[in-house]
Amino acid sequence: MRINVEEPRAAERFWEGMREVAAAAARHQDPGLYHSIVKIGRAALAQGVELVPSSGLFLECPVCEVLPGQRCVNAPRHPLQDNILHAERTELAEKALRGEVPFPHPLR
Repeated sequence: MRINVEEPRAAERFWEGMREVAAAAARHQDPGLYHSIVKIGRAALAQGVELVPSSGLFLECPVCEVLPGQRCVNAPRHPLQDNILHAERTELAEKALRGEVPFPHPLR
């Protein structure tokens, strides 16, 4: 299979694959898959892959507390509107992947 990294949707497709791995990790309760997501995500960011808003799926949401791999749910004073994740979850993922904050349990 050939992958064109110059494709306009390459970053989106990459993070889509990461979401699928996160869903599998949640489904199978496999911490090894979570750690793999972290390694792959950090390497991708180091190579310049753009972080997309839904890439925080591998973390528990600090707002609605859904588990890794699950989509966020509406919470009081934190409506999702058209998003699948709360902004705080996406921001946490971005900071964690960049090494600015430690990964929350179970991803340390």
